[in-house]
Amino acid sequence: MKTTVQTLAVLAFAAALATPALAAGSHADHDHSTPEGMAQHMQMMQSMPGMQAASPTATAGQHETDGVVRKIDVAAGKITLRHGPIPNLGMGAMTMAYQVKDKAMLDGLKDGDAVRFTAERVDGVYTVTRLERAR
Repeated sequence: MKTTVQTLAVLAFAAALATPALAAGSHADHDHSTPEGMAQHMQMMQSMPGMQAASPTATAGQHETDGVVRKIDVAAGKITLRHGPIPNLGMGAMTMAYQVKDKAMLDGLKDGDAVRFTAERVDGVYTVTRLERAR
């Protein structure tokens, strides 16, 4: 009896140690720093029970988010922002690169600028649709 209890305790301990390693493997194949990687992550999250985000069409444009510019790529029409949660997209706080609706939105911005923005999913791509310097 004592041996059975010890064996079960060792198996439970081994399972507890293996769980983080197994979970890490499921996240190792995508990168949050790109719109495509974030879309993959969000798709994975949507399949988890209780993790479905509010419908973007029902709430699009209603959520402004504070952020800080980390990188600007005018030629590609992309901006990397460190930001708080974006409820309409079901995103938590993170740093991520976004397409911008219009490259002119990037005029006059530089790394480190505080901004307020609205992001939406446009044709499957996370896109900044409104952007202004924070006051």
